[in-house]
Amino acid sequence: MPNNVKLRPRMQRLLSPAVTQAEVIGIIAWLGVLLAGPLKASGVAEGLVTLGLLVVCGCHRAVNNFVVWRVLGVVYMVLLCVGFFHVIGANLELRVFALPLAVTLVVSSALLFISVQDFLVCAALVWAVMWPILSESFYEGAQVYLLIFCAASVSIGFILSFSYLKNLRSVLLVESEFRVLAQTDYLTSILNRRALMESFARLIAAGESGYFLMLDIDSFKLKNDQFGHDVGDRILCAMADCLKATPGSHSFGRIGGEEFGVLLVGDDPSVASAFALRLLHNIRGSVAPPHHYTCSAGMTGFAAGADMSTVLKSADRNLYMAKRNGKDCVYLDGARVQAQCSDADNRVITQA
Repeated sequence: MPNNVKLRPRMQRLLSPAVTQAEVIGIIAWLGVLLAGPLKASGVAEGLVTLGLLVVCGCHRAVNNFVVWRVLGVVYMVLLCVGFFHVIGANLELRVFALPLAVTLVVSSALLFISVQDFLVCAALVWAVMWPILSESFYEGAQVYLLIFCAASVSIGFILSFSYLKNLRSVLLVESEFRVLAQTDYLTSILNRRALMESFARLIAAGESGYFLMLDIDSFKLKNDQFGHDVGDRILCAMADCLKATPGSHSFGRIGGEEFGVLLVGDDPSVASAFALRLLHNIRGSVAPPHHYTCSAGMTGFAAGADMSTVLKSADRNLYMAKRNGKDCVYLDGARVQAQCSDADNRVITQA
């Protein structure tokens, strides 16, 4: 996925408060014009513009869809411009303000859009709406200067928008890279302990239930001492690849050293146990002899509102039982998990 696409939700969240504030200021300015003095206007059109501005501003603040959010920004600016056009058109003495108003709307809108293309569309529409007033007798003979002001305002706004968005994307890209580094184990490129525990906490907070699987590579220190740390690193990376290649998990990560954790969502113990057995089977064949290895695993269930520390301690106790009773096996709540070889659907049973 392109970086710009990845950053869109983040940019939208960052810009939304500023966009809302700018739109509120625009509404205040619009109401100020209406209340400043007697105007030659019907009142119906002004009321519709005011209502439209309020509705668009409210929707713009609440909407999450990226495309709709972009469109609402342009709609707001055009609606505000149409309102001012109507007021100025009905009051000849205000036409002197048409040019500075058009320039102000174009330049000020440069920082309100998440895309340079949106700004250019908005600028073109603003000038298209205001041009009939600007080209009338009040500015007769000065059309060349109007074109200069038009080009200058669009150029300045374009540079502001382009530079601002470019710098914002650069900052967010760096921030995103640091966030990934802070959440990723440097060797295996999977979640580190902190990120996995945060994922676990989010599941519990969301009211989910499931199982936590704790795995430990058997005799890992012996492998390191016998073959060297480069082989040990290869085994750790192979373990991470097995976690990635075995479907059915919600999230997984390296807890520390040769210990890994897996989060499974769902209440069915047979599904969770079948996943654990498949994972251990994949691990056995992930590295060719003589560097092949096995894992022991301890698994326990958790429910909505569970205490994370208690779940981890329970999984650790089951892991200790697996280590003590032969290794290369899975224990679930004090019982060894074994496959039912006669069933084709990989159902499992537990033995005390």
